[in-house]
Amino acid sequence: MLDGFMTKVMTANGTEIFVRSAGNGDPVLLIHGFPQTGDCWHKIAPALAEKFTVIVPDLRGYGASGKPAPSPDHAAHSKREMARDLVEVMGALGHQSFSVVGHDRGARVGFRLCMDHPERAKRFCSLDVIPTLDMWEKMDLSGAVGGFHWSYLAQPSPVPETMIGNDPDFFYRYLMRKWAAPDFVFEPGAMEAYLKAMRDPAVIEGTCEDYRAGATIDVTHDRADREEGRTLSCPLLFMFGAVRGFGGPGGPADPLDTWREWSSSTVEGGPAPSGHFLPEEAPEFVLTKLIPFLLQTD
Repeated sequence: MLDGFMTKVMTANGTEIFVRSAGNGDPVLLIHGFPQTGDCWHKIAPALAEKFTVIVPDLRGYGASGKPAPSPDHAAHSKREMARDLVEVMGALGHQSFSVVGHDRGARVGFRLCMDHPERAKRFCSLDVIPTLDMWEKMDLSGAVGGFHWSYLAQPSPVPETMIGNDPDFFYRYLMRKWAAPDFVFEPGAMEAYLKAMRDPAVIEGTCEDYRAGATIDVTHDRADREEGRTLSCPLLFMFGAVRGFGGPGGPADPLDTWREWSSSTVEGGPAPSGHFLPEEAPEFVLTKLIPFLLQTD
């Protein structure tokens, strides 16, 4: 889906990370979410590569990257370890500081990267995500029903793995159609790329471990940051889906307020004319907001 991007597999933090890259200029790291791969940036990355050096990894446990064995405390799939993977990858590519753009789970990794490695992150853009701790705390009846996958995927192994493995295409198609705007249709090649990756039992396991970490150790890390008063030091851009993202039923009244509580720098953004999958549903809108943000000088 990213024609013209160079590909390589890099060793980082005890696993392998599949990376695509293109362009010249200031480095921008694009981090995908669930249940997708770096292919989700196929409408965004080529345009960004005209102005920036764009790096598109697959997260550990996803796509063509390594599939570490689960750990009892789920730390092997924590956002802290995923962030460490990407910091090492970026360093090996010669990028000591860079902008971070994340969608879905990728924005959770991006948040942890910015918190744990503030000297590396120049700017952070979150697409349709607030921090994990806040998600759990703000979840009401509507949110629990709409976001049932949060608790379902966090159930002990092998319960979700067995059930999803019975018909992964049905499960992942259902989720993606449910989260997208009603009239949106994924490009067939993109959908097939996601489904091909997600059919792998090791990916099903890795993504369930991602959500188990999200219900345990990731919350511990967020809570420790809040209790110790740590905040984001880099500028933040937050865009969320107005149709079925945070702007839809069950979403916070103003999710920007949540990010302001976590930031000691500037926070800007607002709703986008899309469902959850902003990079594919509203790429032009995202680019009109994202490129000026990335070009700002402090």
